[in-house]
Amino acid sequence: MEYPLTTATTEVLPNGLTLILDPDPAAPVVSTQIWVATGSIHEDQHLGAGLSHFLEHMVFKGTRDFDGDSLAETVQAAGGHWNAYTTFDRTVYYIDGPSDSLETFLKTITGLVFYPTLPEAEFEKEKDVIRREIDMGLDDPDNVATRLVLSTAFVTDPRRHPVIGHRHLFDKLTHQDMLDYHRSRYTPDRAFVVISGDFDVDRAREMVTQMTADAPLAAGRDPLVPMDPPQLGPRRSRETFAIPTSRISLIWKTPSLDHPDAPAFDVLAAILGRGRSSVLHLALREKQELALEISAWAWNTSGREGVFGISADALPEKRDALIEAILAELKTFPAAPLDDSLAKAKRQIAASQFRSLTTASGRASDLASNWHEARDLDFTRRYLAAIQEVTAADIRRVATSLHPDRLTLSVLDPTDAPPPAVAVKSARQVQEVETFKLPNGLEIALLPDSRVPLIHFQAAVRAGLPSETPENSGLNQLLATTLTKGTTSRNAEEIAYALESLGASISASVGNNAILVQAAGLAPDLETIADIFADVILNPSFPSDAIQREKASQVAVLEEALQDPLHVGMQRLRQSVFGQAGYGLDSLGTLESLPKIDRLSLSAQHSRHFNAANMTMAIAGDFDGAELRKLLAEKFSPLPAGTTWQPPVTQANLGSEIEARLPKKQAVLAIGFPGAAAGDADRHALAMIQEYASDMAGPLFTRIREELGLAYRVGATQFLGFDAGLFTFYMATSPEQAELATREMLSEIAKIASAGIPDEVFDRVRATVLSGLAIQQQSPSSSARHAAIDLLFGQPADQHRHLPAIYQSLNANEVREAATRILSVKPSQVLVLPEN
Repeated sequence: MEYPLTTATTEVLPNGLTLILDPDPAAPVVSTQIWVATGSIHEDQHLGAGLSHFLEHMVFKGTRDFDGDSLAETVQAAGGHWNAYTTFDRTVYYIDGPSDSLETFLKTITGLVFYPTLPEAEFEKEKDVIRREIDMGLDDPDNVATRLVLSTAFVTDPRRHPVIGHRHLFDKLTHQDMLDYHRSRYTPDRAFVVISGDFDVDRAREMVTQMTADAPLAAGRDPLVPMDPPQLGPRRSRETFAIPTSRISLIWKTPSLDHPDAPAFDVLAAILGRGRSSVLHLALREKQELALEISAWAWNTSGREGVFGISADALPEKRDALIEAILAELKTFPAAPLDDSLAKAKRQIAASQFRSLTTASGRASDLASNWHEARDLDFTRRYLAAIQEVTAADIRRVATSLHPDRLTLSVLDPTDAPPPAVAVKSARQVQEVETFKLPNGLEIALLPDSRVPLIHFQAAVRAGLPSETPENSGLNQLLATTLTKGTTSRNAEEIAYALESLGASISASVGNNAILVQAAGLAPDLETIADIFADVILNPSFPSDAIQREKASQVAVLEEALQDPLHVGMQRLRQSVFGQAGYGLDSLGTLESLPKIDRLSLSAQHSRHFNAANMTMAIAGDFDGAELRKLLAEKFSPLPAGTTWQPPVTQANLGSEIEARLPKKQAVLAIGFPGAAAGDADRHALAMIQEYASDMAGPLFTRIREELGLAYRVGATQFLGFDAGLFTFYMATSPEQAELATREMLSEIAKIASAGIPDEVFDRVRATVLSGLAIQQQSPSSSARHAAIDLLFGQPADQHRHLPAIYQSLNANEVREAATRILSVKPSQVLVLPEN
């Protein structure tokens, strides 16, 4: 299967702006993106200050056509889902939404890039917001570990600095610095527009040309972007952090993307560390049990050195042995047989790339990345062809370049850990959903989607937090992670290897109300995937060694979560409302409960819940319906009929106020109100309120973040339970502003309780909700997940397709009534503050 040739076109407008157009009428969705070829490495005399990221924030304060408020309101009213991000070498702005809003999206996004007002009155206020974002990053171990390894590996290359910048350099930036940077870098010749989805080419070209006709042309010299000198010896660094495990990063410099060996490094990364059947995972996690987690990756960039990396987590006492074992594996690897691993890796990479074609956003990003890196819209196709040409000899050659003398090793240790030893397309019709039952009662939905040769299996099992107790809290999470670790006929290695050889995958996860099992891959491999999917569901063996490994990983994740202010705030809120049972439990468990969970308890939980009466299934993708029905009947007829599990009645008590303390710099506030059950009519009104309260044009963001500058993160979320849920407002702020921020949050909630969503913005909020639904339904995996869960709760399998009509029928009075009834009760509050 070859990666398809793109039918997208590219042209240069009179002002130097490149326009890439990719019409595809398969869904009434369009993705509009502008990529600006400037990022943190281009900041010249302000290098390390995070000016590119700061500018990305500030353009949202208004354009020549919209002030900050009307900008967000306009995009929301058009159903747009928008955002931006900054990397080392690019800044990207995007809006996804309904195709009939393309003109609004283009006017908005071209205004953000070429005509922002950058109001000086907002400059210092937004600086405070980013200062809190910097502080949050310094509280995040993933962020700290990444900073550590890159600052160690690079000496003069600007990638040694974080994209967001260093606080001491960021504080020195002036408003004039930003104006100068925008004028010199945000120019048409340094940007390109990509549009993918359902649109008219001529009209799109006309709109972009008109909207950018007077965009300022290039000004100022290009910045100096230095390269690193050759690395002549190993580099090492170590820091400590409040984490329970050691985070280990080993990286080597690699040639740039244009080098013939670049594809071989991608394949090598897949062989060594992609998936559970990879060399390092099997050897160092499953067999030697040195690593809690381990993976390998390749970062190939155009025009400058790339990086090959191995990342791992380990208990501190196993850290040094793991580092030595990784280096030992790399030394012996070139002599090992490679044919099977090579074919598997190529299949994995191809499958991953095919998945990017299922959405307009994915297609736009693929085209934009191709143009940014290679000025070739078909670069992905050519690169995948080069991947397929990689030989075992190529892999051995590049593997030998990973020499200890060129290694950069960084370790982020727990605070009390000893230092380590020195080491080293045509129009398509939406096809109908078919639902049927097997003789044992298993209800199955089939969702045909032939756009891309992919298949996705989804099973949903009634269980969730109400099926646990304080004594076995975390049981479902451990069941999910061990479910795929072996069956009565296959061990974990055989399962992983069989699927990953096809570029396929299988996994299980848990939610508040269900255990979810999913498998996916290429459509030609449907029978193999179905066979393993059924085997895992029907015949898990729960090997003792796998239980111990996964339990250790779960404990490590739990210990880290217990130091995360947002997790602690949300969990303490749940406990205050639901007590020490049901939805008041932490899905990760407790440090007391996890050691008690054994193979017998996992097997008992599986036997009770995994039966035809208590499970639903959905399959989405490219398949023949008759053949698939026959295959499913064969594979799942042994599933016991069983009975439907009934959760205990939920007891909810609101009104408490709790304060918690953590050794962190930020404060987190969580405020909880009664939520809806999965079948309640209120759930749709609450979804509208959630969108209104979370959107950039909503009252919380506008008042608390923008006007008062009190919070970096603010919004609302909800979960739906079997018979009760929880609607939560949350905010991350600074400790010294926590009291004022709490008052303001409660004041804004009271306004929503009284007035609901104002009439003048109601349609705008609904447009965003509807757009989000349309974007979700592009993906076969999302459709299968929705269908399986809807069936589980007694809804039609195509319920997700009827949601737009449901939201269209809602009116402001209905939502206002729900807001008044639900948000007028006394809520529960949790405030997480730094330790004194």
